[in-house]
Amino acid sequence: MKPLIYIALACAATLFAGCGERIVVEPQPIIPLYRGIAAAADSAAVDSLIRAERGPLGALMAYLGADSLTESAVAAWRESMPMQVFAPAADSVWPSLGGIERDLGSILSRAAADSLDIPRRDYAAVVWGRTKSIVIVDGREDSTVLIALNHYLGADYPGYSHWPAYMRLDKDPARLPYDLAEALVADRYPYRPADSRDGGATVLSRLVYEGALTLAKIKLVPDGTLAGALGYTDAQLRWLEENEACIWQAMVERKMLYDTSESLAERLVAPAPATADISPSSPGRVGRFIGYRILCAYMRGNARTTLAEMLSPDFYRSPAVLVQAAYEGQ
Repeated sequence: MKPLIYIALACAATLFAGCGERIVVEPQPIIPLYRGIAAAADSAAVDSLIRAERGPLGALMAYLGADSLTESAVAAWRESMPMQVFAPAADSVWPSLGGIERDLGSILSRAAADSLDIPRRDYAAVVWGRTKSIVIVDGREDSTVLIALNHYLGADYPGYSHWPAYMRLDKDPARLPYDLAEALVADRYPYRPADSRDGGATVLSRLVYEGALTLAKIKLVPDGTLAGALGYTDAQLRWLEENEACIWQAMVERKMLYDTSESLAERLVAPAPATADISPSSPGRVGRFIGYRILCAYMRGNARTTLAEMLSPDFYRSPAVLVQAAYEGQ
């Protein structure tokens, strides 16, 4: 069996085949909104912040449940526990947003070069006590991507100590570009399962879609890797390389591929300490890895297929994808 790093490079090379144009990358500004809120020490400063950042600040207040964008709502958030705890921690890890802005600019530029239709939006750095790390808030006239930096303070951050190890691994700052790319692509190209009249959503369709998301992250993130796109350690990737054929055999023998159980599909692709439906020894998200491998096999005979095509329902719902891939867990 070929090493996974070879497989990933070969798959990425196929994605870039025929793409000889030079991509011009400009950093995408990210508004340091949490810093503006922390610095707004009086009514005049809060009023000035509201006038300067009405769209992004309104998006943040709306997501946090405020009835409207008011001085009192912003002042209350400035004094909240998440701001008091996480704002200094975020500044210690992210003294400058320049690196994130360059990565985001690259993601957007590469997406445009690949004809992925990612809408123009404002981007704002925030902190909060919510479980989501990246949220897109669509308003009537504008749209804002809220990036919660307190979710990327490093696996050893004391505030994460009570979380399971598999969750702490996702809190590394290096995960942020991958999560940004996934959030932007998945928002524009969400998974759209077939309805019951068409037989319902199969596990296979979800695996293929998740594989396309993985390919998108490898391609869009600067120096993107398979481990980074899947959120795996090197040891987890080695386990998958050694057990790929057994994983596929288990899926086939247990008749998972054409099962229409949404809960089964979710268990195969969601973050977890293990993919228990396959093996208690397996990493979580095994379904994403298998979806990626199916698409790599498919692309060997269909190199001109674009990311936008792979992310379309007509593609990932089609049983022909697996037939043309001739994937057998190799």
